[in-house]
Amino acid sequence: MAAGILATRPRSRIVARLARIAPHGEVPSRLRRLVSHRALSQSGLGWTEAQLLAAKAIGAVAGAALASAFTLIVPIGPVVLAAAAYGGFVAPSILVERAAARRRRAADGAIVTVVEWAEALVASGRPVETALVAVGQRGVGSPLVDDALAAAARAYALGAPLFGALAREATRLGLPVLAQLAGELDRARDLGRGALTLLRDERDRLRSAERARSLEAAGRVEGTLMLILVLCYLPALMLLVVIPLFVGLLDGLFV
Repeated sequence: MAAGILATRPRSRIVARLARIAPHGEVPSRLRRLVSHRALSQSGLGWTEAQLLAAKAIGAVAGAALASAFTLIVPIGPVVLAAAAYGGFVAPSILVERAAARRRRAADGAIVTVVEWAEALVASGRPVETALVAVGQRGVGSPLVDDALAAAARAYALGAPLFGALAREATRLGLPVLAQLAGELDRARDLGRGALTLLRDERDRLRSAERARSLEAAGRVEGTLMLILVLCYLPALMLLVVIPLFVGLLDGLFV
């Protein structure tokens, strides 16, 4: 376990660059199936595939060790030991997936901000390309969206088409809504359609989708509160009020 923890420590930049050109510096293809490269890059944890695999191995060993420690108190079978090791093995992947899901949800809300700011700049007379570059330089608070806009702006500064570069970066980072927006802007330019009308239509559509997600989230609050009431407050009510009252009534009957 100590060797695995030391293996997950971040390396220096020189060692990382040398590892990129090393003959055996990559994770084998069979082991790549155990991790999701897109989720790992979206999570923002800064882990490499090798570090995630090391964390999964450490989690499996730690889970098995904790389950073995309980055998000194309560005898358990090999099934429980295997389940504890599997839980420790899966825990890092769950952490990565949840971190990536949080960043994707933040990116969905930030795309609405991108469209609104770009629409305001285009309405004031700026070209849509420079409007998107200005939004990318300002940033919208989502690391995924900011990275896509910044990479597209760098490619545009070097002479590449902005919409094509933005679509590629959004696809690479797993942002289909932003990639679709870039594709629609590219097609609108080829067809001679005004970008302002497209941005306003996209703004209204994204606002409607965001409103629908908010209503859906609000609809799940009632079920969550009911679950909290059943699992937390009702047992406490039974232990503190109902059961003592029932015991007191029984005691009065037999006096």
